Amino acid sequence: MNVVVSPDSGSLSAIEVADYLKQHPGFFEEHLGLLEHLRLPHQSGEAVSLVARQLDLLRDRNQRSVKQLDQLVEIARENDALYQRVHQLTLTLLDAKSLEDVLASLDWGLHQFFQADFVVVRILKPPLDSAVQHLFVAEDAPEADWLRGVIARAKPLCGRPDPDTAGMLFGKDAPEVASQAVLKLDHAGLRGVFAIGSRDSTRLRADMGVVFLTQMSEILAARLAALLYSTV
Repeated sequence: MNVVVSPDSGSLSAIEVADYLKQHPGFFEEHLGLLEHLRLPHQSGEAVSLVARQLDLLRDRNQRSVKQLDQLVEIARENDALYQRVHQLTLTLLDAKSLEDVLASLDWGLHQFFQADFVVVRILKPPLDSAVQHLFVAEDAPEADWLRGVIARAKPLCGRPDPDTAGMLFGKDAPEVASQAVLKLDHAGLRGVFAIGSRDSTRLRADMGVVFLTQMSEILAARLAALLYSTV
């Protein structure tokens, strides 16, 4: 395989040579002798053979691939551990026999499995009376419109809390909440909000993944709806 240059065409440009080599990656396999004469500049200032340079590039690429694989394995392990915690929390909620049991189990499970500092549930519908303080929110309450906005959101509200809304959710604990995740509860006629608060400002970030959080809110909404409508 040879590069043919006609007398009238002049010498090949560097771009033409590069394009030719791209189109014929096996060129040097048929011209091994050229590799001994080719030299590439190195960061140290010394010239190295093309073979040595290729080995360096392959070694660097391999190291990057190994690092990426390690990162993927670590993410998989973290997701598996998180899945197990969500599973345990689900079983805990299913064991609850009353509204008070669900809320107590939720609070315990999130502290135990997810290191949450504050857990809040607010319900707009159905409008019921309950011994649990601040659980049900009246339709004309000051915070009702904001709660309806959260319920209408497609994604959870995560990140640093607004002082006013944090006060509506977390009450006297609001000054301690540095990050929050606020999720809708929307199942079989039940409408409400489920909020997690943390003293760590980096714990519940706006750019965090929300798959498991969304699953938790759906499980909680289904369990609350089952208990509430069984008593209506």
